[in-house]
Formats: sequence, C-alpha cells, structure tokens
Amino acid sequence: MKAIVFLIKWLLIAVGAISTYYLVLFQVNYNGVTGKLIKEVIEPTLHERSLSVYMDMANTLLDTSDITMASIVKVPVAEDVSNEDVEEAMESIANTEGIRSVGKLPLSEMVELQTGEPQRFLKIFQYCSPRTAMTMVNHSDAFSAYLPCRIALIEDKSGQRWLYTLNMDMMIYGGAPLPPELHEKAIEVKRIITAIQEGGAEGDF
Repeated sequence: MKAIVFLIKWLLIAVGAISTYYLVLFQVNYNGVTGKLIKEVIEPTLHERSLSVYMDMANTLLDTSDITMASIVKVPVAEDVSNEDVEEAMESIANTEGIRSVGKLPLSEMVELQTGEPQRFLKIFQYCSPRTAMTMVNHSDAFSAYLPCRIALIEDKSGQRWLYTLNMDMMIYGGAPLPPELHEKAIEVKRIITAIQEGGAEGDF
C-alpha cells in the first residue's frame, strides 16, 4: 500500500513539473500571452461573444487547415441562377439598401485575355457606405484594411459557384465592445452585405 501511495505521489509531482515546464515555455515563446489570458479572465476587456467567435474560427481552421476559410462566410449559388442573374440581383439589392457599388474586378476574364486560356469564373464586387466607413476608420485606422466590403462570385474546381464574403463577426465582436453608434452601424452593414450575398445566390431581388 505504501508503495502505491509513494508511486502516486511521485507521479503527481512529475505531472506538475511537466505542466509547469510547458507553461513557462509557452509564456516565454509567446511573449507573455499566458499572463494576458489570465488577466482577461479576471478582468475581461473583450466582447462577451469574442470567445465564441474565435472558437468557431479555430474549429474551421482545424477542420480545413486553411486560415482564410476560417474568416469567411460562403453561400452556394443556385444551379438555375446565371452569373448575370447573380450580378443583377446584388446590384438591385445594393441600390435598395442604399449602399454604393464602388467597383468590380472580373479577374477570370482578365486572366483569360492575358493568357488566352479558359479560367474558372471569378469576379469581385465591392460595396461601401462612405459615412459608415469613415466612422469605422475614426474609431481605428486598421478598419481601413477591411474597406470596401467585398463579395466574390467564384466557381470552384467541381463547377459549383459560391458567393464569398468576410465574416464580419470578427470585426464586430472579436475585440473590445465597439462604441454603441459604431456597433449599430457595423450590424447594419453586416445585415446589408448578408442580404446582398443571400439574394444574389438565389437571383432574388
């Protein structure tokens, strides 16, 4: 019996030592992130939904090994909806919602002209609400990297077409809570971009 207790005691000591070693190693390698995480638990500064946002991203990353897939929202385009129908529907919804179409990049068409070789379809549509954009940038200059809002119409390698856009939850909920006015504007932009994406996928306007 004493031998078993002795063995358990030293086993627990070994586990504790190993855990401490890796905790210290993690802290050293990642510039104090452990302390920051502990501080965040004790005195949270991030939005209450931030953990959920990053957990969803982490799950997608682990499933796909593709960080870009972890940061987007994609919707399949209905088979009976043409590319022209998608574009017409998105333009109509954007006009109805009062958001400006500020550019189109027909990338696959451009590459076909440059190479003379057929490409799978890829076209980027850009939208912007100037006043909302300036409100975001006035809050943080880094928001400028997210502007304008983009929706990509792309044909995948199997022939299925999709509408891709950035997952705005990361911007809205991923950090400290946004000021109420900015939060309201960001939620509205997300609603509009979602409406354009989903309406375009169904050719519905």
